[in-house]
Amino acid sequence: MKVFHNAKFWHKASFKNNVKAILTEDGRIVKLLTSLPKSTQDYELVDLKGNYVYPGFIDTHTHSFEGGLYSLMIDLGGARNLQDVFDLIAEGSQDKGKFVFAWNFDELKIAEGRFPTRAELNAIVRDKNLVLRRVDGHSCMINSFACYNILSLLGNFHCEDEVFKGFENDRAVHWFHNNIEHDLILKAYHAASEIALKGGFSTIHTMVGDANMSIGHYSLIQENLANFGVDYVLYPQSFNIEAALEVGAQRIGGCILADGSLGSYTAALYESYQGRPIRGNLYQTDAYWSDFITRAHHHNLQVGVHCIGDRAITQINSVYLALANSDPKDLRHQLIHCEITDDALVNQIKASGAVPVMQPMFDRLWGGENGFYAKVLGKERAENMNRFATMFSKGIKITGSSDWYITELNIVKSLDAAMNHHSPAEALTAGQAIDIYTKNAAWLSHDEGVKGQLLTGLLADFTVLNYDLKKPGADKRVVATIKEGKLLYENL
Repeated sequence: MKVFHNAKFWHKASFKNNVKAILTEDGRIVKLLTSLPKSTQDYELVDLKGNYVYPGFIDTHTHSFEGGLYSLMIDLGGARNLQDVFDLIAEGSQDKGKFVFAWNFDELKIAEGRFPTRAELNAIVRDKNLVLRRVDGHSCMINSFACYNILSLLGNFHCEDEVFKGFENDRAVHWFHNNIEHDLILKAYHAASEIALKGGFSTIHTMVGDANMSIGHYSLIQENLANFGVDYVLYPQSFNIEAALEVGAQRIGGCILADGSLGSYTAALYESYQGRPIRGNLYQTDAYWSDFITRAHHHNLQVGVHCIGDRAITQINSVYLALANSDPKDLRHQLIHCEITDDALVNQIKASGAVPVMQPMFDRLWGGENGFYAKVLGKERAENMNRFATMFSKGIKITGSSDWYITELNIVKSLDAAMNHHSPAEALTAGQAIDIYTKNAAWLSHDEGVKGQLLTGLLADFTVLNYDLKKPGADKRVVATIKEGKLLYENL
């Protein structure tokens, strides 16, 4: 048995409690102690050095395979001109085998303000498969070598397009993902696990599949779950309900797309983009979604759908609402991202019982009067973005995530962003911010009786920070992540 002590413990929504230590055995909390045992010779004492212990934080939407894989590849986030891009790819592609991934590209931060041409990519990487992905994941480029290989296997692929968006973007990227070897796949998930633990997470939700009809390497990861440091909550990212049921999945979806992204101007809006006569794209018809979600619901599968624009959110939530009225079940269907919501749409989400799975860092990166949201939507619509506090006030059970690799897998930054929304009216309190990454997150996966709080009988999953979230401080960091009583990351 272990006794974790010399810390402040988040219990009953406060550090002001009588908990002085936690007794654990076999990975679970045995007892919350009001004092250390008089005799400690039968216990392993773990001194947490006066830090602050929270329930193990949970990220409810990540692209962990891509995040882990790309952490081993070429990060273009620091590039400020195309020559930087070319230099990073040239250097990074030398030891990457036959598949080269360059990610985190943002043409808005490049001096030239554009994607490279395929000819420019060909000049750098001629005899390997190269993909360059935009920062939001909804646009990409590939070199001619990859185009030739994709065409030979997929047939009707539109290689004449230099920048792929929507369906062609997904086909190109998933062709890359589906053709790498099992050893590299497992290495990517181990890398993701280490990044998650360092970022303060003991559990992360992640998608596996091509967002079409394949669940990809789902069975491989399912068979290896016990080998990773974090708990992975897996989503067959596919429209293939039969395949999901065959592997015993409890849920389906994740980033199966109702629309695209704001950065690629493919998020589906009711009103046009600022200065552009376009409203984005609905990727499927109302009838398609009604059939798919209803069939999944019938088979008791929790559904998660990517929907950013108000038109796409309404399309998906309308199906959830119809099922809530005609065939109510406690499945906790998800609205992934759920970024643009006016008051009427918020009320419709409340009525459907759907769960918005949201990303506080989106507001940190793109919100504000002069931020990216305001530039593409206009200032008025940008105020209806990421309405955390409004949804909380309506009793909607939102959960928090990073959408990693899109934003950093870092609980300190995510909590800070949730509490410091650019609009003070939408900022969460410290307790609410903690809840969306603990209690609410555990509830989303039907694990509220397993994790998400510091309670007797639950898993001994703890995240140790060096600060009280309710108090200001400059040096904010994760000092330890403990999974089932095991200290898996330490920076005490």
